[in-house]
Amino acid sequence: MTYDLTPTPQLLEILKLRELTKAERAVAREQIGRYYAKKLAHLQQHLFEALVMRRTEELDPFEIDEYIHRYHKQSQELYVYINTQSHSNASLPIWLEAIEADEQGRNVWQPRTMFPHEEQHS
Repeated sequence: MTYDLTPTPQLLEILKLRELTKAERAVAREQIGRYYAKKLAHLQQHLFEALVMRRTEELDPFEIDEYIHRYHKQSQELYVYINTQSHSNASLPIWLEAIEADEQGRNVWQPRTMFPHEEQHS
């Protein structure tokens, strides 16, 4: 799956001029799905790195279990963030603005649960 979020700024420009058409609203909802997938893949990357560390015996089975547990908590937090907010036509501009802000490094969504290696650096 690609995580191309380039239509987001284009949709935001359209919203300055008029409301989105049915087809554009469908594209906006696809952007929300791509954003969700991109965030989930980012969370999974940390888990995959931990599994590689297990293979090289840098982490023991209990440490891997902790990574899996925390990944699961993070994915739940992301699910709640994405799915507790409405995807109604009226909320699409808010979503597009949130995605664009995240892509630009402003107001980036982060899970509250941290991986063990993240706790050591904070």
